[in-house]
Amino acid sequence: MTNSRIGNQYWGRIAGTPYDRMAAEWVMAQFKRVGLEQVHMQEFDLPEQWFPTSWDVTVKGSVTTVPIKTAFPLYASVGTKGGETVFLEPVWVGTGMTADFMGRDLKGKAAVVYGFPNPGGRENSAITFQAIAHAQEAGAAALIMVLGIPGNVMNEPAGGATTPPATMPVFIIGNQDGTAIREMIEKHESPKIQVRLTVEMKTGLKSASVFGVLPGTGDENVALMAHTDCFFEGAMDNASGMSTIMALAEHYAKVPKAQRKRSMVFFTTSAHHSPSGPNGGTQWVRANMKATLEKTAVLLNAEHTAQVATYLVGGTMYASNLVSARRWFVGGSDQLKAIVDRVFKQYGMALYSTPETRPGGELGSLSTMAPSFHIIDHTVYHTDLDTLKAVPAYGLEQSARAFAKVIDEVNKLPLSQLRVNIPQ
Repeated sequence: MTNSRIGNQYWGRIAGTPYDRMAAEWVMAQFKRVGLEQVHMQEFDLPEQWFPTSWDVTVKGSVTTVPIKTAFPLYASVGTKGGETVFLEPVWVGTGMTADFMGRDLKGKAAVVYGFPNPGGRENSAITFQAIAHAQEAGAAALIMVLGIPGNVMNEPAGGATTPPATMPVFIIGNQDGTAIREMIEKHESPKIQVRLTVEMKTGLKSASVFGVLPGTGDENVALMAHTDCFFEGAMDNASGMSTIMALAEHYAKVPKAQRKRSMVFFTTSAHHSPSGPNGGTQWVRANMKATLEKTAVLLNAEHTAQVATYLVGGTMYASNLVSARRWFVGGSDQLKAIVDRVFKQYGMALYSTPETRPGGELGSLSTMAPSFHIIDHTVYHTDLDTLKAVPAYGLEQSARAFAKVIDEVNKLPLSQLRVNIPQ
């Protein structure tokens, strides 16, 4: 369901692309296969979408020339004027803090900053330190962020762009490529960075969410959701969540209807990583599923449900045979929080020591509408490290079993004991 890099520099299950559609069709086929009812696809028009269609970054010194193969444009940054190639002098600006920019002549040049991955891996310290704004204020013609993960990692930190968006081309590049630029500067090779970026604002695109139901014996429900879109391969973000709700759908479909106290509503959302507009993604759910969510005992968001724990040792990052800790959230009554806490401990779930006070991810805009919970793992997401090797089968099984146990415990309680602290 993920396109390769061949012919698609901007790649993944990106909303509005054929690969986004393929993901929705796969979900629909799986919902039907496991026996869900009322399976349907809810198509929606996307608002204008930012698409980088072609780019090239190369550094040329007096001795060496290095194509920057990991260059990936920051979401919503502008292209080069007319999509033409520009040749810029690179200036190394440390970690992008205010002090790093002081006294530096960057006008018409390419600022190069080093960003340490933040906990979570999507953004980096250069973004946190507002290197984009600093570079723009200094008159830089482009900004190159070196992602400080060992090797040569490709990264798209969507959501980390400045608001308003960057007014110059901004690229994230891998550590190995960044080292090549830095060493040319250090060796006095008088390097020039060759930059070209063509951006198109596309209109008329569509995406879709998919829905299915396992009817129960009453009019109340349990809801399970996962988003389908991704950058790059997206095995953890969020094929792991998609596979988790699919496993739960298959499990509960084998339970006789007479034993299902509540119906189960399964749905996916798209355009999680890009604007969905008022009629798509979770916005459509908010606008059209109010009556359903008012009778929801618990809403489970399956997002980044398992990933191998990784460790940085010296200049090498190692995967391990452990499942990494996840951030987590529970919203609703104290009884629901006690259930989730007890079950997570019982199943040995690796978690941060304290839960989030408010959820991120796809649950963010829906948590006020129903009792809810999720876990989110996030060490290598939005990078091309997010492959099947990063998702341990044991971790997926562990998450799915824990989620099922929470659902079963929740179904022993009346709605009134779950929907505490939820606006009525």
